[in-house]
Amino acid sequence: MMKCKSRKTNQWLLKINRDPYIENPNWDLIQNSLSEMDGQRLSMVLLRRKAKGEIIIHGGNFSEGKKIYYVNYWYEITDQLFQEEEEMGIEELYPYDMHFELVDDTKTEEKECQITISQLTVMPENVCVCWNLMIKAVKHFFDHDGELHPTLNWREFEMF
Repeated sequence: MMKCKSRKTNQWLLKINRDPYIENPNWDLIQNSLSEMDGQRLSMVLLRRKAKGEIIIHGGNFSEGKKIYYVNYWYEITDQLFQEEEEMGIEELYPYDMHFELVDDTKTEEKECQITISQLTVMPENVCVCWNLMIKAVKHFFDHDGELHPTLNWREFEMF
C-alpha cells in the first residue's frame, strides 16, 4: 500500500546574514539566531512570511552594556509578493510598498547610537531597541502569520 505524502507549503523563510534561505524554520532556530547577533559576525536576521512581507533585525551591537537592535518590516509589491499572494490565494495586504520600523517610545530621537546595518551606522536612539522589544515583535510576527505586533509602536518610513 502506497502512502500519500502531504506537501507542506513553504510559507516561512529565514535568512541569517547573507547565507541561503532556510525554509520553514522553527522558533528555536529563529530565537537562537537572534541571540547570537553581535553586530559583527552576525548582524542581520530576516524572517519572511511569503505573501505577507518580512521582518528584518539588524545589529546586536552593545551600547551602554546592552545589546541593541533595529527592527523593520518590508512589504514591497515589486518583490515576489504579488506572485506568492496569487499562488496562495491571499489578498494583498497593501496597495503599494510599505516600510515600518519599530520605535521605543521611552527613548528620544535626538540622541544617537551606533548600530550595524550593513555597516556601522548612526541611528536615532528611539529606533535602537532592546532585546525584549525586538523579541516580542519577532515572536508575534512568527506566531500570528506575519502580523505586526498591534501594541508596539511601528512607524512608517520612506525608502529612497
